[in-house]
Amino acid sequence: MHLSGIYDYHSMEVHIMQKISIDSEKCVRCGICVNVCPVGIISPGEELMDIPYIPEEAAAFCNECGACISFCVKSCISSLFDTNYTSLDVLKNPDISGEQLGSYMVKRRSIRNYGNAAVSKEKIDLILDNVRYAPSGMNGQPVHWTIVHDTDVVKKLTSLTIDWMKEVLASEEPHPLKQFIPSLITAYESGIDPICRGAPHLAIAHAHKDNPMAYTDSIIALSWFELACPSYGLGACWAGFLNIAANSYQPIMDELDLPKGHAVQHAMMFGQPLYTIYKVPGRNPAKVSWK
Repeated sequence: MHLSGIYDYHSMEVHIMQKISIDSEKCVRCGICVNVCPVGIISPGEELMDIPYIPEEAAAFCNECGACISFCVKSCISSLFDTNYTSLDVLKNPDISGEQLGSYMVKRRSIRNYGNAAVSKEKIDLILDNVRYAPSGMNGQPVHWTIVHDTDVVKKLTSLTIDWMKEVLASEEPHPLKQFIPSLITAYESGIDPICRGAPHLAIAHAHKDNPMAYTDSIIALSWFELACPSYGLGACWAGFLNIAANSYQPIMDELDLPKGHAVQHAMMFGQPLYTIYKVPGRNPAKVSWK
């Protein structure tokens, strides 16, 4: 069923701007672009040989996802909105098998021991260039990144997280981490980093605090980041303690200096793994209910 009927384009005052261009000489009028548009704003031509189009009053509802571009069998659709395309040629890069992907995924490990070598900014940019294709609600792409590349700043954020823990411990207010905090502080004061595990870098996903999809979209993007790391010789781990502190401790907020209105959605430590993975441990069977 086509979705165009569920949007009342005439009931809202919208800014009109055409979003796509269709090459009429290449278009074979197959209708795939009409069917794959997630918001149903591409209409088939009124006559049999007319090319599909987006009505002017519907153009503002385009979320610029590019589904029509991706599925066009003749590559005759191009965007009229600003975007950065990948250099990947889909036809020359066939999908990997399920067995290959499964093998790669189950070998993923949370890395908590790192070498001292810094990761080049160029390599991190390559990872983020792939991660920007992670799905987001309505293609909102709300995730922003702060990459803490300076190891000294990572150490400072670790120290500030310990300071936050000391305040939590001294407070009379209940906190779910209170039972763990004393041992974490003791470890830190003995020269062990229980917060960022000695990682040289941090990837911090942040977005506007009022965006209802920001947290989910950030978790998806960070999951992509973590999954991509091993293919670049890197490892990563979720920085849970830092994430909690960053959302409640002003000195950490000041150090991160995020754009106005933004909040940390989650954080991840990463770097070159100190040790090699030789075997995949077991896991419980998938808990599945079929309906």
